[in-house]
Amino acid sequence: MNAPYLGAVALGAALLLSGCQPASEQAEPVRPVLTKTLTLETAPASQFAGKIAPRYTTNLSFQTFGRLIERSVDVGDFVEPGQQIAQLDTTTQQLAIRTAEANLSSAQAQLNNLLAVQQRQRSLLDLGNISDAVFESAAQASSSGEAAVAQARAQLDKAKEQLGRATLRADTASLVTAVSVQPGQTVTVGQTVATVVRPESREAVIYVAEVEAGNLRVGDQFTIVKQLDPTIRATGAIREIAPQADPSARTVEVRIALNDGIGALKLGSTILATQIETTVDQLVLPISAVVEDANGNYVWVVDPRTAKVARREVEITPRDAGTVRAVAGMEVGDVVVIAGANSLADGQTVRVNEGPAR
Repeated sequence: MNAPYLGAVALGAALLLSGCQPASEQAEPVRPVLTKTLTLETAPASQFAGKIAPRYTTNLSFQTFGRLIERSVDVGDFVEPGQQIAQLDTTTQQLAIRTAEANLSSAQAQLNNLLAVQQRQRSLLDLGNISDAVFESAAQASSSGEAAVAQARAQLDKAKEQLGRATLRADTASLVTAVSVQPGQTVTVGQTVATVVRPESREAVIYVAEVEAGNLRVGDQFTIVKQLDPTIRATGAIREIAPQADPSARTVEVRIALNDGIGALKLGSTILATQIETTVDQLVLPISAVVEDANGNYVWVVDPRTAKVARREVEITPRDAGTVRAVAGMEVGDVVVIAGANSLADGQTVRVNEGPAR
């Protein structure tokens, strides 16, 4: 057997043996990725959409039930203190007053008779013609008569008060924004007849995502700009942050008390509220770094010592068009994959290329 033939056989055997090696012993592919090392970045000015709303809203209602015979206002009407809003049928109240007046007259007549009897008994007692017990009985009867008169007078006062409650009046100068009943309708105690607001007391109302609301504090300053006319603006400070988020939208209502420029911002105007002098630092991620699945959002974090990636859950909130803010799950110095994140596996080795800072 010649030498060339033996060399060919040896080469073939070597190739055959290499093809039979287990797949686990083959070199693991190294995937190139772009990464970003997280640092604290200055937060941009937060901006929220909202509207101009009244600070004080009142639902006016009767303190007695009855049939509505007149509604004196409509939506958009300005009312003055004491002005009539609506009127109930007063037939029942008028009858109650007449009954109370008759009861008072009867009680007063009985009292006058008892007082006269007591006076006669006093004269007889002075003459010694009756005993002290008889006089005391007459005195007690007079006291009972006085109590009956007081009770009848109180019932008359109550009947007159009920008559007054049949007329609904405005407490303060206000603007009618809604009416809820029509003449001829029977209303119950506490049922809203009209809704009024105090137009001179206005404020901006914005709705903030639940995760962002935690960064706001009462007293934070905002610039308010009317959306349809940016030349109309005002400044204000947060007066109130709702303690609970809306259960459906998961947003928190924030009310901003206006300091100036309130006259040009009418009720119902849509506005943009921009926070002034935001100094909170943030951990910022490009949107491309965040992967979403059925369990939530996660990112791939690279271990600088082993060049292997590990999956980490992260809680985020929008920041601008291309980035998000990490509010939980990340720390300063974490190396995060920002390109190629959708095709990685936990523990996979990567070749790191630092991406551009954003």
